[in-house]
Amino acid sequence: MTVKTTLKLLTYSCKLTLVVTDQAKVEIAKVYKKHKLKEEIDYEVEGILLAPITNDYSLLIDLKYLSHNTIAHEIYHASSRICGDREVHDEEAKAWLAGYITGEMYKFLEKKNLQIKHG
Repeated sequence: MTVKTTLKLLTYSCKLTLVVTDQAKVEIAKVYKKHKLKEEIDYEVEGILLAPITNDYSLLIDLKYLSHNTIAHEIYHASSRICGDREVHDEEAKAWLAGYITGEMYKFLEKKNLQIKHG
C-alpha cells in the first residue's frame, strides 16, 4: 500500500511529495528512476528525504514506522534541506516551513485514515 500527496511550496519554488508506504525500497527506486539516477538504497529505512534535484523533494515514511517521532524527524530534514538549498538560514523561516509541512502531513494522514504510533 502506498499513498502520496504533493505539496507545492510556492515561496520556495519547489514541490514536496509526501509518501507513506509499506514498500519503501520500491518507492525509493521509483524516485531515482524518475530522475535517471543510478544510486540505490539497499537497506531498510524508517523514513527518508530524497532530494535528487533542488525543486523536487520526496519525504517517504515506511508504514510500519509511522510515528510522531519519525514524522518530526523527516520534516526536520525536509525543512532544513529546502531552506539550505536556497541559502535561507533564518531559523524562523525553517520553523514556519516545518510547521506548514507538519500541518499538511497530519491532514493527509487523517484523510487516509492512517494510524500514527506514539513514540
